Amino acid sequence: MKNKVLFLVALALMMLVAACGPDRDRASETTGSETGDAAESEQAEQLLIWAPDDQVNAVEEITKSYTEETGIAVEVVPFAMDEQEDAMSLDGPAGHGPDLFFQPGVGSLSVKGLVQPMDVDQEVLDTYSEGSVDALSYEGDVYGLPAVVESLALYYNKELIPEAPETIADLEAIAAEMTDPANDQYGFLYPATDFYFSFPFMGGYGAEIIGKDGDNFNIDKVELASEAAAEGGALIQGWFEKGYLPNGVTMDVVTGLFNDGKVGAVINGPWALNEYKEALGDNLGTAPLPKLENGEHPKTFLGTKGWMLSAYAKNPEAATDLAIYLTNEKSLKTYYDQTGEMPAKSSILSSDEFQGDPLVAGFATQLEHATTFPPVPALSAVWEPMGDALTFITEGEDVQESLDSAVETIKQDIEMNYK
Repeated sequence: MKNKVLFLVALALMMLVAACGPDRDRASETTGSETGDAAESEQAEQLLIWAPDDQVNAVEEITKSYTEETGIAVEVVPFAMDEQEDAMSLDGPAGHGPDLFFQPGVGSLSVKGLVQPMDVDQEVLDTYSEGSVDALSYEGDVYGLPAVVESLALYYNKELIPEAPETIADLEAIAAEMTDPANDQYGFLYPATDFYFSFPFMGGYGAEIIGKDGDNFNIDKVELASEAAAEGGALIQGWFEKGYLPNGVTMDVVTGLFNDGKVGAVINGPWALNEYKEALGDNLGTAPLPKLENGEHPKTFLGTKGWMLSAYAKNPEAATDLAIYLTNEKSLKTYYDQTGEMPAKSSILSSDEFQGDPLVAGFATQLEHATTFPPVPALSAVWEPMGDALTFITEGEDVQESLDSAVETIKQDIEMNYK
């Protein structure tokens, strides 16, 4: 009976996704379901990729050049990055999935069998920025090619804050002076219940996500309830107790108020650079996150996003060739110009144009204090429980108890799904 119920639930999900997918029905008409020699020939002449919704224009400009040079047509389907993994689980086996899709790290993709290894020359791999290829690799195999590296930094409005705060004490002094919730004015804002944004204040005190045995991560060692993590959690909780940050603040709220000139500083990634430049013009500045009381910089994540080779790609060699083209120096420069996202190419990051750009300099400095994600699929078990813990912390619940509960949930998930 249980199996029957599970089957019906899975069938219902497949029907729902098939009905709601953005442009995938159209995509499947041209790449997925045809049979026979004619269809095989057509598949070899075209490729399908899923690109983040807000970056489709940049990707289409690049793939247009690729088509002109190779004669291979590329269909670019807009698809929210955080929905791609679940959709791949259904669309891939059904023959409706893409040849390439865009993801932030290999995560659980390899364990779920959604990606396949790429065959790429070492000479090509050596052109990407340090650590970025490793972020898209698992157990020695490369599953994707890096397009973007990123880390958080501080954006500030020079009209409200002439000089960027160098310490957390400086930042809190700005908040104490400027914050006026009744008029939607704040010294600084960020989405504190998002673990990606709040981990730096735990990491700066020495917290780790997963501990190691020697050089190897041990998923039995979840270390997010440590004294260091609690110290960072207490710092965050204090900002809410003092009224510097409002409960429930989202990134949409943060960006809206910052663009309206009502916030002195915000924490965000390079993907927001173009929008903030358009809103604030010459008043926009960037800086590394202010130093903590212990003298250390907050430890942000070094993120890598790139083009993953689907396990269901019908022509993996052509798809790999497209991934190399999408991440060559010319293409990533085009991508940066249109999206503001920092290219994962050492030759671009070290160029005079980048090194001399004051708006990029803040990120470049913060990248020196960034850390890579633990390259284990079990990392997927961390995000939701830590988001819940941060919600409790920002609402005034006991910090240590909130972290203890989150770690217990993470360990149970790891035990059930990652061993």
